[in-house]
Amino acid sequence: MKALVLGASGATGKLVVQQLLKNNIQVRIVVRESAIIPNQISDDKSIEVVRGNINDFEIAKIKDLVKDCDSIICCLGHNIKFKGIFGAPRKLVYNTVVKIIESLQSREPNPKFILMSTTAYTNRKIGEVSTFEEKIVFSLLKVLLPPHKDNMLAADHLVYKLSANTNIDWVAVRPDSLLNEDSVSEYEVHNNKIRSPIFNPGKTSRINVSNFMVDLITNDKLWQEWKHKTPVIYNKE
Repeated sequence: MKALVLGASGATGKLVVQQLLKNNIQVRIVVRESAIIPNQISDDKSIEVVRGNINDFEIAKIKDLVKDCDSIICCLGHNIKFKGIFGAPRKLVYNTVVKIIESLQSREPNPKFILMSTTAYTNRKIGEVSTFEEKIVFSLLKVLLPPHKDNMLAADHLVYKLSANTNIDWVAVRPDSLLNEDSVSEYEVHNNKIRSPIFNPGKTSRINVSNFMVDLITNDKLWQEWKHKTPVIYNKE
């Protein structure tokens, strides 16, 4: 079994790679040319490192990346520095999701695709509704923070563009306020948001997010439960 991890140099992506290795899954990662990779990753023979800007990859290159992978996990995000937030590419996640999905159209069987999303995404298709106050905040975020709009577009592409395409299996995992913890703890997964991500946010440790996403890959029963859905994950209080 082999998994492709996008955004593997990020805070959550690194943990996803570690969880995959614990499950004896070979890993291919794509990282920026300037990304600093820990020695335990760069020296591991089970990890293939591909350097480059994923946003610049053509479809042929993307197809080459996914051709022998059983699963793809996208943990891409924007650099929190000024240039990363307001500079190009403003649709890094969305553009990548579109390319990945296009590259999988001719695959049979198709690998599992997992997107790390956010509770800021409201899945209207399953009846989620933002309050008036939340709508105001989310509208402002779309205007003021390009990465927020990017994440919303990426999730929308899966929820609405692929709803009728049964050949592409996907899950968009929605953690709440992310924090760092050293080990996996108890967590709960819901179909809908059970608290306001703006006015009453929950907490989700990055290692729990990575654990859940890798479990989706290795546990077919869990995958069948959540495929084509946008599960929300919170640390258990």
